Amino acid sequence: MDEFSSEKGLVAQSVTTLQPDDPIEGMIIGKSAAIQQVIAAARKIASHATATVLIQGESGTGKDVLARAIHELGRTTTSPGSLFIPINCAAIPETLLESELFGVEAGAYTDAKVSRDGWLSRAHRGTLFLDEIGSMPLFLQAKLLRVLETRSFRRVGGMKEIHVNLRIISATNTDLQAAVARKAFRQDLFYRLNGFPIYMPPLRERREDLPLLIEHFLRRVSANRGEPLTVSPDAMRLMESYSWPGNVRELLNAIERGDILCDNNVIQPKDILSSLPVTPQYADQQLIELLSKLQFPENGLDLPALLSTIERSFIQEALKRCGGNQVHAAQLLSLSRDQLRYRLLEKAVRQLTD
Repeated sequence: MDEFSSEKGLVAQSVTTLQPDDPIEGMIIGKSAAIQQVIAAARKIASHATATVLIQGESGTGKDVLARAIHELGRTTTSPGSLFIPINCAAIPETLLESELFGVEAGAYTDAKVSRDGWLSRAHRGTLFLDEIGSMPLFLQAKLLRVLETRSFRRVGGMKEIHVNLRIISATNTDLQAAVARKAFRQDLFYRLNGFPIYMPPLRERREDLPLLIEHFLRRVSANRGEPLTVSPDAMRLMESYSWPGNVRELLNAIERGDILCDNNVIQPKDILSSLPVTPQYADQQLIELLSKLQFPENGLDLPALLSTIERSFIQEALKRCGGNQVHAAQLLSLSRDQLRYRLLEKAVRQLTD
């Protein structure tokens, strides 16, 4: 997805095959069934200007961009000049969140010299996006519930009832139902926010979108740098095999880091290895994939010789992918530099004695 969150400064991209005149063309990128379901849901809810939407998904999947996409789709038919107001509930201190959300009446407290509108007023006829809604303190949850039920509120220190007509979209990467069970989130508010739930899938659930996303980010980085940036086939295979626990945000970070480190405008595996730590989950996944390709011979095998051959083969391949750089090859193999050197020395000794 191609928009930065105004609160986080983070990119989260997703893509689909859209019609040329579609107002969100270029915002959502992907052709997988999972992302197509997201697009279909966004289209259905966009024309319902006062419906509440709850976007759930892991960090970095693009929940903020989906919220903006729903707003962009909806404002073409409802309020063309409406605003999209994004709020990160976790980034603002509890003492400030209330006044920022509802506004302040002059004289409400010492520093309140004049009356000031809050985000609810500014989002009138538009969209208020409450990111990380699970971080909202309980006392504010009750006030937000009243806004959802009456479409009205009072400024901090005020008596006048202010009425608004707006769409409220919330997002979370936490389990709100579990928070309800812990009494950390109001059950009645959860049901109000969950009027139209949308699940934003992680990258590992839509791997077929990876090449499209990588191509999109390469074009974007190329435009910023003024010359084309490409990815080598080995680097592409490496990125396509990775599980991306940080999702689209992590993918973008890897490409931007590769742009800084690469030579001759071509990202190689060594340029992105530092961005792709081999987590235990990823290692297990790789092992399962490798084992699925092996078959035990009917006449048995020489296991020590086989393991030695496999190790030598992978070490050679790692060094080849990293241009002979032992530090980067060791990272790719999850070895220390000394462990890799010991194995190379052991190999050289065997060759001399054979």
